[in-house]
Amino acid sequence: MVAGLLQRCDLYLGPDDQLLGANSGNPEGHYEHGEFLRIDRALLHRLGGSWDFPPQFKPAWEHDDSLEQLRNEARALVDTFSGRLPWGWKDPRTTILLPFWKSIVPQLRFVICVRSPLEVAKSLAKRNKIPLEQGVLLWDRYMRAAIQNTEHCPRFFVHYEDFFSDAKTQADALIDFCGLKKPSDFSAAAAGVRRELWHQRCDVSEILNAEWIPAAPKLIYLGLRALSGQRQGFTAPKDVWATDASEFLRLLDHLQDEFQPARLQAELTEKKNELFKLRTEMLREMKTNHRWAYRFYQNFIRPFRVRHP
Repeated sequence: MVAGLLQRCDLYLGPDDQLLGANSGNPEGHYEHGEFLRIDRALLHRLGGSWDFPPQFKPAWEHDDSLEQLRNEARALVDTFSGRLPWGWKDPRTTILLPFWKSIVPQLRFVICVRSPLEVAKSLAKRNKIPLEQGVLLWDRYMRAAIQNTEHCPRFFVHYEDFFSDAKTQADALIDFCGLKKPSDFSAAAAGVRRELWHQRCDVSEILNAEWIPAAPKLIYLGLRALSGQRQGFTAPKDVWATDASEFLRLLDHLQDEFQPARLQAELTEKKNELFKLRTEMLREMKTNHRWAYRFYQNFIRPFRVRHP
């Protein structure tokens, strides 16, 4: 939706015959360039993963010699956009592969579209048969990568659902950030922003009440919503709150690390209580129905445990 809006505002995404077309799940089209998609898939495969099972990236992986062929192909692809300013591309896989692309294309600017982790998980479950729990974890992995890999770069966060309540305001801010000309006919530019295309929608309360969703994705999503709300009427440069997004993520990770020992201790205490309860029930059963076993425990096992705690 966002990529389509930008294309209709003269952001060049490549020849139409090289962009992924529409299907039943996305009738407006995907706006993903086939060659960028091919290279991203090849990168993930070479690194031992895929989009739905991302690999663990080693430090400085993007400079690995084994990627030289793909690096040359990426440079050749970028050269085809020469003289077509402004231009860009869209592929969710790029989010976790940004160190590679940042080494190929200098001075990148980023538009990060934030959507509810539950809506994304429901969409993946319907389209790819991915369990909801895995879908939320994928959202967490990709959103963290989007925040971390774009730090210190010009970036702009937009929220998917905001376009359906005030498309003009959201689009104006986005177009300004991208340095595009505002369209003379906004309704035509925003043709893809239609409520009937907003599938798997859910509200914030549904996310909060979903006990199976871990706390971290909930907090990341709510934190980004709060920071973007702060942008309204904000007099500082538009990317200031985007810097705050990185600080917020670091704070969240710090709190998780800080409370990890406490959480583990609480789990250990709970397991000890369960074990004590089980032992008590076992002894009660022995005393009632297996007196010989109970006497054996009292006379031999228990004294041994006392002498050797």
